[in-house]
Amino acid sequence: MLKWHEHVYVDEGIHDAQKIRTRLDENRLTPGIYLLTFSNNPHHLMEIIPAVALKQRPVRELCPVIFGMAGSKEEAIDLACRILMEAYDETGAFGIEEYLKNR
Repeated sequence: MLKWHEHVYVDEGIHDAQKIRTRLDENRLTPGIYLLTFSNNPHHLMEIIPAVALKQRPVRELCPVIFGMAGSKEEAIDLACRILMEAYDETGAFGIEEYLKNR
C-alpha cells in the first residue's frame, strides 16, 4: 500500500484525483501521472517520479510519502515550485517535510 500525506497537492491537470489515487493504490497502470514524494536522500528536498515506475516492486516498496500529483512532468515541476515557494513564504526555509507536517 502506498503512503499518502493527509493533504495531497493536486495540479489542475488532474481531473479525478480520487480515481487516480485508487488506481495507484490498486497497482494499476496510470501513464502520464507524476508524483511528488519526500526524498530518501538527505541532500534533496523532494523527488518527482512517474507513476508508471510504481509498477516495479522495489520502487513501490521504497516509495516515500506522496504529497503531490500532476498530469505531466512540466506540471509536476510547476507544482513542486509552488509548494517550495509556499513553504518558504510561510516559514522562511525550504523544509518541505517540516512545513507539511505542521500544516
